[in-house]
Amino acid sequence: MKSKWIFWTIAAFIACISSGIGFVLFRNEPIPFWVIQCIAILSLLLATFIYHKLVKPYHILLSGMQLLKDQDFSTHLRLVKNKDANELIGIFNRMISQLRSERLAVREKNQFLDLLIHASPQGIIILNFDKQIVEVNPSGLKLLNISDISEIKGKTFNDSTFELAPALGQLKQGDDVMVRNSVNKVYRCIRSSFIDQGFNHPFILIEEITHELLKIEKDSYERIIRMMSHEVNNSVGAIGSTLNVVADIFKQDGSNKWEYVLPAIEASFDRCGHLASFISNLAQVIRIPEPTFSLISLNEQARSVYSLTSIECRQRNIELSLSLTDNDQYIHVDGIQFELVLVNIIKNAYEAIGENGRIKISTRHSPLSIIIEDNGPGISEEAKQKLFTPFFTTKSSGQGIGLMFVREVLTNHRCRFSLSTEEGYTRFKIFFPTDIDN
Repeated sequence: MKSKWIFWTIAAFIACISSGIGFVLFRNEPIPFWVIQCIAILSLLLATFIYHKLVKPYHILLSGMQLLKDQDFSTHLRLVKNKDANELIGIFNRMISQLRSERLAVREKNQFLDLLIHASPQGIIILNFDKQIVEVNPSGLKLLNISDISEIKGKTFNDSTFELAPALGQLKQGDDVMVRNSVNKVYRCIRSSFIDQGFNHPFILIEEITHELLKIEKDSYERIIRMMSHEVNNSVGAIGSTLNVVADIFKQDGSNKWEYVLPAIEASFDRCGHLASFISNLAQVIRIPEPTFSLISLNEQARSVYSLTSIECRQRNIELSLSLTDNDQYIHVDGIQFELVLVNIIKNAYEAIGENGRIKISTRHSPLSIIIEDNGPGISEEAKQKLFTPFFTTKSSGQGIGLMFVREVLTNHRCRFSLSTEEGYTRFKIFFPTDIDN
């Protein structure tokens, strides 16, 4: 029973008791009888006064508390005929209005934040206190190559299977690192946090910077190669001419005293030739022309590369084999450039093997791709992170140019590619786009 009904029940009970006492005890005495009846009436009037002054405002405030409990911030309390109560009701109504405004502002900010996160080109991964993934925006799913968030939601990075999970799991608060995956894409990963309800919630930003990084690298090594080419070619030309003149003079002299000098001059001249060749090879990397696309049979391209490299493989006792699709597929590539790419990859493979090994060239229909695998020594984790970096090589006499050339050509062809060691085989995979115009 509500308190106001209890109040009126008690007030009525007191009035009835007073009136009953007067009727029973003083019904034959008019003056005491009417005095008691007046007291009963006055008690009802006093109860009415107390109700309007205290009980009714109290119930109005109770209804306001119920509104707060139900989180209804759109309803206001009405004023009553009580100045003191109206002051409380006014304060309550202002508080309700302020809460409503703040709640609306928070909702608008949250909605804006949700839209911003959803539309952000950066991948955003939000974690809970247990380091479990609770939300990933569409860009994040795309960058992580995940089709449905249910695949990773509620899991930690240690429990997830996507490629970047181990690297993201090692990030600490405030870390800003670059991570490279197996298909030669580079990501900038930042771990930070935001405050929600007084607690820090961790989140990770992921941004692909492959194209920006490649452009910076290319601009840098192009400037270096041009400077080196200019200085070295000028010096090599002058030194080579001088060595030729000196050698001719010593030979015309006919004296045996120059016999020990001539071999040194010839060796120096050869070294000048090697240096000129090296600079020429470097210069070829920055002179790669834009590809001229044409429709080429993928299987025929594989057979052509097989013919070009089979002799060298036989001399090394390396088994070179083909595994081609039954239905031939056609690709839009620059035939000359792409053939050089495949030859370079196979050359790296048989040089890594040395002797007595296997190399296999395979074509695939779905996805449209070509794979070159070998059973060589494989690629270490340290080298894996530096593959395709300009001038990086694992060969003692290497120049780090071959994979630079491969990367440039495949990037110009918009091909995805990867180089990794799996199950004892080193595989170079090239995936062809399907939307290149003729």
